[in-house]
Amino acid sequence: MSAFEPRANLAALRSSYAEIERWLELPRERLHRVDSSVSGWNAEQHVVHVALANELVGRNLKNLLKGSGLLVVDSGEPVDGALEILASGRIPRGQAQAPRIVRPPELVERAYLLEWLEGNRRDFAEAAERVDELERATKRIPHQILGPLTAVLWVRFAAVHTEHHLAIARELV
Repeated sequence: MSAFEPRANLAALRSSYAEIERWLELPRERLHRVDSSVSGWNAEQHVVHVALANELVGRNLKNLLKGSGLLVVDSGEPVDGALEILASGRIPRGQAQAPRIVRPPELVERAYLLEWLEGNRRDFAEAAERVDELERATKRIPHQILGPLTAVLWVRFAAVHTEHHLAIARELV
């Protein structure tokens, strides 16, 4: 099976979100632990970052399925090394900084986090219902580091990026 198979990546995202749900039942102090040797963010902030980033992924998928939108382009290739990173399933730690729009706040409002996570789950469930269309979509939306990505590559990015941050959060929890 290809690393870029959207059904498998959407299943991985469902599993990741189930893990997040279990974490949210923990005492908040466990999610607020900071260990600067692991990360400058606590586990809850990593979850917030994932929720914010995946909100953008969901929006990108909707526009790519529609075939139009402000950021949609007809062609282009990911930057050198991007496909290898996505295929490997591992994002190197500490080599990129999150864009301001997806950086978590110092203090997280739990109600907002729950709302964002529910929106993510809904977006990914809708994508799963349209997976055949995702596979046929050829237009792209540029990622700020990886370059232009198709819908299939955006789903793979979401799965890999989510797991990257959950691995860090696991160390903190």
